[in-house]
Amino acid sequence: MDNVKNLPPLVQYYTIPSMGYEDREAREKLGLRLSRVIGQLQALQKRIAAGSTDCLSDIQQIKAAHNALWKVAEAYLEIHLNECVRQNKSASEIQKNLQSVIRAAFTM
Repeated sequence: MDNVKNLPPLVQYYTIPSMGYEDREAREKLGLRLSRVIGQLQALQKRIAAGSTDCLSDIQQIKAAHNALWKVAEAYLEIHLNECVRQNKSASEIQKNLQSVIRAAFTM
């Protein structure tokens, strides 16, 4: 937590202490979700670069990537909360972390 003190105040506000996630399977699933989002965006980038875009298809692809990225955020939050519980964090500490995450998610 000491390294957070060296960050700008706004970044400190949204920084949650590292949890060192133990659930390997959950991290792997999260990585797969991210890979899918990256693949969707790379496919869109290739179509745009090639000039073979279709507005409706592109918008649908952007929406799909956006929704998939939100699913990544949900899965990440679930991993984080499970880790808080696993480490026997106090209810007030979990609440504080959750409030920080919610603020960060909805002030993008």
